[in-house]
Amino acid sequence: MSTHRYRLEPTNTFAAVIVRNDTSKLLSRLGHDHVIRAREFTSTIVIDPLHREAISFSLAFPVDALDVDETQDRKRVDLPGEVSTKDRDATRDNMLGRGQLNAKAHGNIHFQVHGAQQSDQEDELILKASLTVRGHRHDFDFPVHFQLTPHLRVKGRVDLTHDDLGMKAYRAPMGTLQNQETLTFVVDADVAPL
Repeated sequence: MSTHRYRLEPTNTFAAVIVRNDTSKLLSRLGHDHVIRAREFTSTIVIDPLHREAISFSLAFPVDALDVDETQDRKRVDLPGEVSTKDRDATRDNMLGRGQLNAKAHGNIHFQVHGAQQSDQEDELILKASLTVRGHRHDFDFPVHFQLTPHLRVKGRVDLTHDDLGMKAYRAPMGTLQNQETLTFVVDADVAPL
């Protein structure tokens, strides 16, 4: 059996979530869409190219190490403009607060893959994944473009909701400014074998 080993880390793996501003709210012009990127993680994956469906790995992201609205990350996910340091800091404070990620009580977000299923397309796998946020686990299918050349190339997006993750979308007092319910998770990895 010939297996390949890969180490996922921030230098070779883009892992982020896009949070969109609810433009139907009265003060929506004061808000903007966000991209939150995981910057501290590492995981080793062992893959047998003949049995890709057996893939299994886990990642833990410290919530206090998440990047908010960095310009290069916004460009990567096609969000316009630059966000001021003041606005990034305010978003970060809200994100880590008790009503959102509650960083003091829940220091990590956990992403796990427990196997996969081959889709109808040869270069697509449906990852059997779970995401645990604030102690709440949500299982879901994550379709990804998946290639072994022997480089590991994984790219995909999936929409989940705040409710899926046991949370409520951020809402300013009286609901005049609010995020949308849907969250878009993005993964883009290009990793050389170890």
